[in-house]
Amino acid sequence: MKRTLLRLAIPFRRPFVTSGGVVAARELLLLRLEHADGVSGFGEAAPFEPYDGVPIERAVAALSGGAGRRPPQARAAEEIARLDLQARRDGRPLAEPAKDALPVNLTLGAGPPDEVAAAARAGLRDGYACFKLKVGLPDDADRMAAVRDSVGPWPAVRVDANGAWSVDQAVQSIRAIEDHDLEFVEQPCATLEELAEVRQRVSTPIAADEPIATAEDVELAIELEACDVVNVKLAGSGGFGAARRALRTARTAGLDAFLSSTMDGPWGIAAALQLAAAENVSLACGLATLDLFDARIAAALEAPRRGTLKVPGGPGLGVTVEEDALEEVTVEVLG
Repeated sequence: MKRTLLRLAIPFRRPFVTSGGVVAARELLLLRLEHADGVSGFGEAAPFEPYDGVPIERAVAALSGGAGRRPPQARAAEEIARLDLQARRDGRPLAEPAKDALPVNLTLGAGPPDEVAAAARAGLRDGYACFKLKVGLPDDADRMAAVRDSVGPWPAVRVDANGAWSVDQAVQSIRAIEDHDLEFVEQPCATLEELAEVRQRVSTPIAADEPIATAEDVELAIELEACDVVNVKLAGSGGFGAARRALRTARTAGLDAFLSSTMDGPWGIAAALQLAAAENVSLACGLATLDLFDARIAAALEAPRRGTLKVPGGPGLGVTVEEDALEEVTVEVLG
C-alpha cells in the first residue's frame, strides 16, 4: 500500500480573526492510501491550534511515524482513509446514509448589529432556517435583537460564546437575550462544571462543544447535568467510530446532538455529513463552511441549497478533487 501525506494551505476569502491573531489560510493534512489496484482512500487531519490547542506539527509527526501519543485529528485521518479506501473498492458509501440532505446553520460573526442583521436577511433569502450568532461582546443584546428582527419569529437562532464568560457573566448575558426565543446557548463557559451551574440559573437550553470529544465526555456531561445538547466534531473525537459512539451515547441519555467542524476541508465535511445522515441527526449541523475558502477545492462538494447540504453518496466519502485543484493548495509533500 502506497502512503502519501500532503500539507495543504487553503486560503480564506477573508482573513480569519482569532484571539491569537489573523489567519490567512486553513492548514490541513491529507493522508492518501493507494491500493495496488490503483484505488485511493483519503483521510483529513484538521487540527486548528487557536481552537483545540493542537499544533499541526504534532499531527505531522504522528502521521509520519513519529513516537508519542497521537492527537485525535491524526487518528481520525488514519481511520477515515482506511474506511474510504475500503468503501471505494466495494463501490459503496463510507456510512449508511439514511437521508439525502441535512439542514445546516448559517454562522453569523460578532460584527456591528446592522451588518450582522443584513447577513441574516441574506441567509433567510437563501433558505436558511437556522442561524448561529457568535456572542461574547458588550453589544450582544443589540446584535441579537437586530438578528431576530431581521429574520422574524420562525427561524431557529442559537448563540455561541466559545467559553468566553464566567458563570455570573453567562447568566447575566443569557438573561439579557433569552426573550428572543433562543434555540440554545452553546458553550457559555469553559468547563462542564460551569455549564452545569449556568444551566441551573437560566431557562434557555445549554449546549456543550469544546469539552465534548468522546463518549466518555458525553457521559461526564450527563453525570453533571451540564447540558441539553452536545456538539460533536469528528476530527476532535478521533475518527468516525468515536464520533458515532459519542452521538449514540447522547441519544441514549435523551440529549440532542449535532455535528460541526472547525473549518475542515471537503473530506472532513463529507465524512461528517455521511455520519450525521447515518445517525439520523435532526438538528441543523455546523458544516456549511467550505464557502469560506477561496480555492477550487471548496467546490468538491455541492454548496448549501435552501439551508441544506446534500449528503455525498459515495463511493467512499464521495469526494473527487481534481489533481490540479489539489496541487493549487498543496504546500508540501511529506511522504
